[in-house]
Amino acid sequence: MKSYIRLFTLFVFAATVGACEKNAVGPSYEKIGTSTSTNAFITVSPVSATAPTTDTELTITLRYVNVASDPAKSLVLKLREGNGDFTTIQTFDESNQSTGVEHTRTVNYTVTQPAGTSLTFRLELTTQVEFPKLVDRAAFPVR
Repeated sequence: MKSYIRLFTLFVFAATVGACEKNAVGPSYEKIGTSTSTNAFITVSPVSATAPTTDTELTITLRYVNVASDPAKSLVLKLREGNGDFTTIQTFDESNQSTGVEHTRTVNYTVTQPAGTSLTFRLELTTQVEFPKLVDRAAFPVR
């Protein structure tokens, strides 16, 4: 009896597999540009349950690895207040930096926004490719 059950199961499996159709070839795509995979990081301090407050000075640290296959051109620090647009705080020319090492830039920023304003800092690293690397620091409120 077990052999009949196995034979029946094998027959059903074969019929199921044989009835499958191939998927149609997907649509073609157009390559628009490339982006970098460079490691880049942004940190902001002090950010805590009680900071920052208005008139507090923040230290923003921007770090990236300048890879030889895609060297950096510029590093831009931007800020968005609430849901507004990003505005540039500072720009660094990175075109002459050595490759194969990590570079760090530090910016001091004084909070002028009133309490309750949400701040988002963005690091924008432009390299030889078409699209920049964007790294955002999660939004935090002014206390």
